Amino acid sequence: MTNEENEIMKDIYFFLRDHGDPPPINTDGCEEFWFRAGQDLVDMVGKKWDNHPLAKKLGLALIVYIENKSKDMAGGVK
Repeated sequence: MTNEENEIMKDIYFFLRDHGDPPPINTDGCEEFWFRAGQDLVDMVGKKWDNHPLAKKLGLALIVYIENKSKDMAGGVK
C-alpha cells in the first residue's frame, strides 16, 4: 500500500468513527447530521484528496452504509 493510500484509509476510518452512528431517517437531527456528513465527505474526498479514485469509492461506500443504518433504525424506511 502506498503512503497516499494509507492516509486515505486513515481518513476513511476517521470519517466512519465520526459519522457511523446516524439518527434514524426522518427524525430530529437527521437533516443536520446528513448535511454535516456530506460536507465532511466533500472536504475529504474532493478538497483533501482531489477526487482520488480510492477516496471516492470508499467515501461513496461509507455513505451508502451509513444511510442503510439510518433507514434500518427507522424500521427499514425506503
